[in-house]
Amino acid sequence: MSSTTLKNDDEKKKKKQKDESKNEEEKGGTIIPSSVRADGSVRKPIRIRAGYVNQFEVKKYVSPALRQEEVKEEEEKKKASSSAKSSSSSNNNNNENSSSNSAVISATLNNNNNNTTAAQRKNAKRREKKRLEQLQVEEQKQEKTIPTKKEEEEGANAEQEEYLTTEIKQLRKQLQQCERIERKRIEDESKVRPSEWVKLGEYDETVDALEKLQRDLANMQFPASEEKKEKKERKE
Repeated sequence: MSSTTLKNDDEKKKKKQKDESKNEEEKGGTIIPSSVRADGSVRKPIRIRAGYVNQFEVKKYVSPALRQEEVKEEEEKKKASSSAKSSSSSNNNNNENSSSNSAVISATLNNNNNNTTAAQRKNAKRREKKRLEQLQVEEQKQEKTIPTKKEEEEGANAEQEEYLTTEIKQLRKQLQQCERIERKRIEDESKVRPSEWVKLGEYDETVDALEKLQRDLANMQFPASEEKKEKKERKE
């Protein structure tokens, strides 16, 4: 085939495509014309009918409830944006007012601090005086309540004296009983009981014990006189 015939065929094809595209446009559709690829092959024309919509552009079905929610969300966003704008403006005003108020407050606080420091010092001094007075009172009470060594010794001596006096009384009673038993023995030995004979046998021991207790009691009551006696005995 000659080149002239090929050209004629191409021209005929192009005319047909143009005619078809015109017819489709008249009908309401469109035709994408053919094109040549990079490898030299020819891409066929594509017909698109009238009313065709790409699947990616098709709107999805949305229920009326979801539509209402979307509308509410949009309204809330609008309200939030408007409130944010109003709050920002009010904050700016408040910041200006607060800066002026803070200056006034700081000045008043400085004056109050000076006054309060002086008052606090006075109160601290008063509290310290009261605390010292209370400590002195407590120390005096403790001194009164806590017995001294002398008082403790005197108390112990008093207890010892009571013990010695009671023991001396008991021994004197025993000696009196022995004297009665001795008179009974002189009158009639048969009347004396065995227990009474035992008491008579202990007569000398009771006398020695009584004399010892009496000396101890005298030493406690009159310690100076006893010391003098001991010194005299040592000299002799």
